Amino acid sequence: MRFTVLVMIAVGIALYLGGWSARWAVEHSSEIGTVVVGQWQATPFAGAPDADPYSKARLAMLGNLTLGIGEGIQFRSDSDGAGRPLRRECTYVIEGTTPPARIFTLAAYLPEGQLLRPSAGRPGWLTSNNLMRQDDNSFEITVGSRARSGNWLATSGSGRMTLVLSLYDTPASAASGASSLSLPTVRRESCDNG
Repeated sequence: MRFTVLVMIAVGIALYLGGWSARWAVEHSSEIGTVVVGQWQATPFAGAPDADPYSKARLAMLGNLTLGIGEGIQFRSDSDGAGRPLRRECTYVIEGTTPPARIFTLAAYLPEGQLLRPSAGRPGWLTSNNLMRQDDNSFEITVGSRARSGNWLATSGSGRMTLVLSLYDTPASAASGASSLSLPTVRRESCDNG
């Protein structure tokens, strides 16, 4: 009887520690193969058939689709240029240029991976097709809950958020060295809570 109890305790501990370590690895797998460009990070191989199993499990857990290697690349930022976390109650200015791409989109997401839905009547994303640009092809986008003239990405609520810049049909892929790209900067302009 005593042997059976010890075996059951050992199996219970093994299952618990195995489950805990697998969950930890899945939650921290975003570090594997990550390319960092300024405030932006990308995992260019996440959508590849031979991606590591932890990245595949993380994508399945979030329920988001990622771009395949030939489709484009997604960059995400969860902090501004000063390293502060991006918050929905703050206003940010994104300025600069993007690498060549047939089209790009910019959207705000909740930390859990769901698209941030702004107030009624406003889409939760911007595309390069409807973006106003300067003569040198640079742009400035305001991200925040208060309406602005020009390029404005509407947000709502309070709490953390992540910006996702998706470049579609672009030569800026993992094979061409995504870490050498020039991406726009994210600067905090103001914050409602001080």
